[in-house]
Amino acid sequence: MDTRITILCDNSISKSGFVGEHGFSLLIERDDRKYLLDTGPGMSLPLNLKILNKDLKSLDKIFMSHGHYDHTGGLKWVIQQVGKVEVVAHPDIFSRHMILDSQDTGEPSRYIGCQFTQDELEQSGATFTFIDHTREVSPGLWFVTGVDPDPENLPNDARLLIPQGKKFVSDPLRDDASLLIETDGAPILVLGCAHAGVFNILDHIREDMGITKLRAILGGTHLMFFGPKDIRRAIDKFEEFSIDLVGVSHCTGFQAAVELSNHFGDRFRLASAGSVFNF
Repeated sequence: MDTRITILCDNSISKSGFVGEHGFSLLIERDDRKYLLDTGPGMSLPLNLKILNKDLKSLDKIFMSHGHYDHTGGLKWVIQQVGKVEVVAHPDIFSRHMILDSQDTGEPSRYIGCQFTQDELEQSGATFTFIDHTREVSPGLWFVTGVDPDPENLPNDARLLIPQGKKFVSDPLRDDASLLIETDGAPILVLGCAHAGVFNILDHIREDMGITKLRAILGGTHLMFFGPKDIRRAIDKFEEFSIDLVGVSHCTGFQAAVELSNHFGDRFRLASAGSVFNF
């Protein structure tokens, strides 16, 4: 089965004409089926779709990698374009995700979760399917979530908080999810932000799904919140899966992208807005 993945939203662009925006979204086309992973913050998605001469009509499903605004901001617009559509997400997708912008106050300064309520999105045409464990959600396409993370392998982003009673605690981002796409060869791992930790996600698909080789890793690795030694460790981890292509986006970070590029050479690409990957 042929698979085409088009990056619709990313911090960077692949060529002139596209709009870059802090966030992530991609379109998956498999024969006559179309799926969307995330929707970016909302501004760039319709503009980049127009440049690509693509529309979202006949979209089969929308998958949400987690509930942050830079992945959910365009969700209502997409649903309005498509009409009735299934949205697959973890049950915690509407959690009160907060961020601490300054250490001076010690209190979260702003809400960074989904801007829309479940009811609001359902009135626009969404039907939610909530999944809290890894399972096949369409032929050859797996929603990877419910990863039991090793705390030592989580991104070190202490700014992310969530309310618990009258105080705020570190946000576990239990709603983090990825996609595993089967191909005629090895599968493709597509990451939204890898808040569960890219090391933990790779361990999960190997130990719980028996995956030992990947054709590609695409998307946000969150390596910008790991130290230099961990970037080297990530390279070794990717090589354990004999990866043919590493295409990084969004939250990977400049330093990590440079080191990945230096190591993987022609097996490396930036998965910027407008980039197309054919498998």
